[in-house]
Amino acid sequence: MKKKHGLCRAFHIFDVHIINNMATIFLTAGHHSNDSGAVANGYKENMLNIEFRNLVTKELISIDPTVQVWNDNDNLTLSQVIKAITEESTTEDLLLEIHFDAATGKATGTTVLVAANARMRSRQFAEDLAIGVSGTLGIKNRGVKGENESQHTRLGILHTKASSALLEVGFIDNVFDMNKYENNKKCAAKEVALIILKHLNNGK
Repeated sequence: MKKKHGLCRAFHIFDVHIINNMATIFLTAGHHSNDSGAVANGYKENMLNIEFRNLVTKELISIDPTVQVWNDNDNLTLSQVIKAITEESTTEDLLLEIHFDAATGKATGTTVLVAANARMRSRQFAEDLAIGVSGTLGIKNRGVKGENESQHTRLGILHTKASSALLEVGFIDNVFDMNKYENNKKCAAKEVALIILKHLNNGK
């Protein structure tokens, strides 16, 4: 079955071919209930991460009610989430962790991180996310970067069996980025959902 979704003026919209796919999308929100992450402009990163994860989940189920989505428990620590995903994931699965970036208040844009030894599927997934999210929000595309270009040399969430990416939606301390997010977050969530389904299906 084929569905076309063009209600949002996203940067690029995919024709989604819904197939019987037993693969899972592990969709997680960075930080957890007791770890705010970055705080700026009246926002707490952990709350934004949860909000956007939930918006993407809603869009996924709306597009394909049969999709298998695994959301993290917001009361679990990062190490507990990684342990659970490591035990359940397979190489056919996808993983996307949601974050918001922070710097000096002047940096702008969407960045996607992958493991240093990321497989091609992870890199292609990340490239589509960087293009799609930045284009839909109308902010800079900062591209795909290796985990060693982040604040940490290694990001454990990117090292399960699933093909994985970590999405930095925009900069929480940049007023322009956050205004763009607030005005376009539902369309950005739809774009992410479509990208997930494209790559989830390509894993079969």
